[in-house]
Amino acid sequence: MRFAIPITLTAALFTAASSFAQTEAQEEANEKKVQLSEVPQAARDAAQKELGMAPTEAKIVSGTTPQQYELEAKDKSGKEVGVHVRADGTVVKKETE
Repeated sequence: MRFAIPITLTAALFTAASSFAQTEAQEEANEKKVQLSEVPQAARDAAQKELGMAPTEAKIVSGTTPQQYELEAKDKSGKEVGVHVRADGTVVKKETE
Protein backbone atom coordinates (compact mmCIF):
# COMPACT_ATOMS: atom_id res chain seq x y z
CA MET A 1 0.00 0.00 0.00
CA ARG A 2 2.94 2.35 0.62
CA PHE A 3 3.84 2.23 -3.07
CA ALA A 4 0.29 2.65 -4.36
CA ILE A 5 0.07 6.35 -3.55
CA PRO A 6 3.37 7.42 -5.22
CA ILE A 7 2.60 5.31 -8.28
CA THR A 8 -0.91 6.74 -8.53
CA LEU A 9 0.41 10.28 -8.06
CA THR A 10 3.09 9.75 -10.74
CA ALA A 11 0.49 8.39 -13.17
CA ALA A 12 -1.80 11.35 -12.50
CA LEU A 13 1.00 13.86 -13.10
CA PHE A 14 2.04 12.11 -16.33
CA THR A 15 -1.55 12.12 -17.57
CA ALA A 16 -1.95 15.82 -16.74
CA ALA A 17 1.31 16.71 -18.50
CA SER A 18 0.42 14.82 -21.67
CA SER A 19 -3.07 16.31 -21.60
CA PHE A 20 -1.53 19.79 -21.37
CA ALA A 21 0.74 19.04 -24.33
CA GLN A 22 -2.24 17.87 -26.40
CA THR A 23 -4.19 20.99 -25.50
CA GLU A 24 -1.23 23.20 -26.44
CA ALA A 25 -0.81 21.36 -29.76
CA GLN A 26 -4.53 21.67 -30.50
CA GLU A 27 -4.39 25.39 -29.75
CA GLU A 28 -1.43 25.84 -32.13
CA ALA A 29 -3.36 24.00 -34.85
CA ASN A 30 -6.21 26.51 -34.51
CA GLU A 31 -3.97 29.53 -35.06
CA LYS A 32 -3.25 31.10 -38.44
CA LYS A 33 -0.66 33.85 -38.99
CA VAL A 34 -2.07 37.14 -40.24
CA GLN A 35 -0.67 40.62 -40.82
CA LEU A 36 -0.86 42.95 -37.82
CA SER A 37 -2.88 45.32 -40.00
CA GLU A 38 -5.61 42.67 -40.22
CA VAL A 39 -6.14 42.78 -36.45
CA PRO A 40 -8.67 45.38 -35.23
CA GLN A 41 -7.05 48.48 -33.74
CA ALA A 42 -8.75 47.96 -30.34
CA ALA A 43 -7.19 44.49 -30.09
CA ARG A 44 -3.73 45.80 -31.07
CA ASP A 45 -3.97 48.62 -28.52
CA ALA A 46 -5.03 46.25 -25.73
CA ALA A 47 -2.23 43.84 -26.60
CA GLN A 48 0.38 46.59 -26.55
CA LYS A 49 -0.85 47.78 -23.16
CA GLU A 50 -0.87 44.24 -21.72
CA LEU A 51 2.50 43.25 -23.21
CA GLY A 52 4.18 46.55 -22.40
CA MET A 53 5.52 46.70 -25.98
CA ALA A 54 4.24 46.70 -29.53
CA PRO A 55 3.29 43.25 -30.83
CA THR A 56 5.42 41.96 -33.71
CA GLU A 57 3.39 38.91 -34.74
CA ALA A 58 -0.33 38.22 -35.06
CA LYS A 59 -2.43 35.08 -35.36
CA ILE A 60 -6.16 34.60 -35.68
CA VAL A 61 -7.51 31.85 -33.43
CA SER A 62 -10.14 29.86 -35.30
CA GLY A 63 -13.09 28.34 -33.49
CA THR A 64 -13.41 31.15 -30.95
CA THR A 65 -16.61 33.10 -30.43
CA PRO A 66 -16.26 36.02 -30.21
CA GLN A 67 -13.20 36.02 -32.46
CA GLN A 68 -9.82 36.00 -30.69
CA TYR A 69 -6.39 37.05 -31.87
CA GLU A 70 -3.04 36.06 -30.43
CA LEU A 71 -0.52 38.88 -30.55
CA GLU A 72 3.10 38.21 -29.67
CA ALA A 73 6.36 40.03 -29.00
CA LYS A 74 9.76 39.25 -27.47
CA ASP A 75 10.58 40.74 -24.09
CA LYS A 76 13.97 42.22 -23.16
CA SER A 77 15.34 38.82 -22.19
CA GLY A 78 14.35 37.35 -25.57
CA LYS A 79 11.41 35.29 -24.29
CA GLU A 80 8.30 35.21 -26.43
CA VAL A 81 5.24 36.66 -24.73
CA GLY A 82 1.74 36.62 -26.13
CA VAL A 83 -1.73 37.74 -25.32
CA HIS A 84 -5.11 36.55 -26.57
CA VAL A 85 -7.50 39.43 -27.18
CA ARG A 86 -10.92 39.87 -28.71
CA ALA A 87 -11.66 42.35 -31.49
CA ASP A 88 -13.14 44.79 -28.94
CA GLY A 89 -9.87 44.83 -26.94
CA THR A 90 -10.89 42.46 -24.16
CA VAL A 91 -7.84 40.53 -22.92
CA VAL A 92 -8.60 36.82 -22.61
CA LYS A 93 -5.24 35.45 -21.43
CA LYS A 94 -1.52 36.15 -21.35
CA GLU A 95 1.17 33.59 -22.22
CA THR A 96 4.93 33.32 -21.80
CA GLU A 97 6.85 30.75 -23.82
